[in-house]
Amino acid sequence: MSEFSVAGFDHVNVTTPEELETEVLEWYQSCLGLQRLDKPDGARAAGGWFEVGRQQLHVSLDTHNPPSAAHFGLVVDDTAGVIERLRSNGCHIEQARPIAGRRRFYTRDPAGNRIEIVSYE
Repeated sequence: MSEFSVAGFDHVNVTTPEELETEVLEWYQSCLGLQRLDKPDGARAAGGWFEVGRQQLHVSLDTHNPPSAAHFGLVVDDTAGVIERLRSNGCHIEQARPIAGRRRFYTRDPAGNRIEIVSYE
């Protein structure tokens, strides 16, 4: 059997129902400041892709609600600044159980996808 290694993540995908698509795409731009990307030929027209460092966040349409504990995490350099922006946009901040060496919390996009925001001390 040949050996291989996993180099890292290419993207994370979250879902939204069709009726919240515009609101969710705008939320990732306005609340988290993510840059929307043009999708390549062959990708589905619905949803959107965003740049997150060297990885991407994909938003796809799906009628199912997201699971309550499923989430992805974003590393930021200023948790207080993120909290301020989220609160100014009416977003709820969910406290996270303390983990040594990290400042972290959760929020949710308009479709209910859970997002962990973390900075390392």
